[in-house]
Amino acid sequence: MLNRNLAEGLRTADRLQRDASRLVEESARLAAELVEQRREMSRLHDRLHRSEGRRAAREEELRRAYERAERADRAKARFLSAASHDLRQPIQAAALYTHILRGAVDANPAAREAADLLQASIDSLSGMLSGLLDLARLEAGAVDVAITEFRPDALMRHLAQEFRESAVTEGTSLHVHPCGVAVRTDARLLARILTHLLSNAIRHGGGDGRRVLLGCRRRPAALEFQVWDDGRGIPPDARAAIFEEFHQLDNPERSAAKGFGLGLPLVARMARLLGLALDLRSEVGRGTVFTVTVPRATLPPDPDRRLTAAARAMAAVATSATATATTTASPTERMKGRRVLLVEDDERVRHAMTMLLKRWGVRVTAVGSAEELADRLPRLRSRPHVVLADHRLPRGQTGRTVAELVRRRWDVPVIIITGDTAPERLREARSIGCRLLHKPVEPGDLAATLDEVMER
Repeated sequence: MLNRNLAEGLRTADRLQRDASRLVEESARLAAELVEQRREMSRLHDRLHRSEGRRAAREEELRRAYERAERADRAKARFLSAASHDLRQPIQAAALYTHILRGAVDANPAAREAADLLQASIDSLSGMLSGLLDLARLEAGAVDVAITEFRPDALMRHLAQEFRESAVTEGTSLHVHPCGVAVRTDARLLARILTHLLSNAIRHGGGDGRRVLLGCRRRPAALEFQVWDDGRGIPPDARAAIFEEFHQLDNPERSAAKGFGLGLPLVARMARLLGLALDLRSEVGRGTVFTVTVPRATLPPDPDRRLTAAARAMAAVATSATATATTTASPTERMKGRRVLLVEDDERVRHAMTMLLKRWGVRVTAVGSAEELADRLPRLRSRPHVVLADHRLPRGQTGRTVAELVRRRWDVPVIIITGDTAPERLREARSIGCRLLHKPVEPGDLAATLDEVMER
């Protein structure tokens, strides 16, 4: 029994030894695998660290590029604002002097022609600066939007009249087809969108007996305004670039007669502001169509559309006769004898503005700075009907300074005139209850604004 037990014990010991050997081998194998796994983890960690370093470097590079782009945008905005202001000052003086000159040379055809050419050049410069101002306003969100429901037929007929002469000059046949469907959007901005599209089509898609069409397509919940031309078309690789500022396809010589490349960028921004879809289709050699999709409105039927042609003609004659019989005096006639206080530091603009106002029969008191105004105010015996003030004045004074000085004594409407295209000028003027006009101011616009604020 003892021997048997001893033998069994030996066998058990041998089995345990073999199991222990296997455990040792397995432990060695697992230890080797663990070492390899640690090495692999170390390699992965190194790669991850290098990847994070590259990502951080890329992020830093992107951040720096973004900052450079922002600095470039700010520099561009400052440059455009300064250049616009510096150009508007002499253009304003030239526009006023040209208006005075044209009124004095009616009897001399050659002088009249020269004055007309000068006015056309000034209008071209003014148009470019106005485009820059519109872009600045749209980018700053300083454009007021007034959504209304209206029928665009009158607007389209007005555009037909406005572009008839330019279309004839370009050798283009212009066709406008209203449709009588009411829409819901901002009428003023829609008019500007269609104006830019028509101008673009006539300048670049017309000529040589070609046709330009402004029409409508009815959709279940919308109305599509379409501007067609049968011109040269737009290549596919250029259809995105034409919505960039100053980009033009067929104006390498940068002729001002072909515009400045601001119309379509303005159209895209205004459509985006109004939430309107803007579409472009074009085929090289056959033409282009721009489509602006506007929501339809539910206005009641227009009773005038049920009139016969003869009845409409009779109504138009009666309206015209009534308007003629009730015609009132023009703004310049109503301003005669009124008093204007003018604050303008640029001597040329101040002199030209004074000449123009005196031609309208206005009594003008003109000063060149806020300090001079403060000195003259106590000696003014009569309250002015309106104050005209430049925004930028010497020694850091502004139109706001002028408004505050005058309003300490009188509650007088103030019109601030500026060549600064910065959008904050508009917000600042509104905040202090002033009207804002941008140089170069057209004499007609100046007269209308003066008449409006004086009547109020």
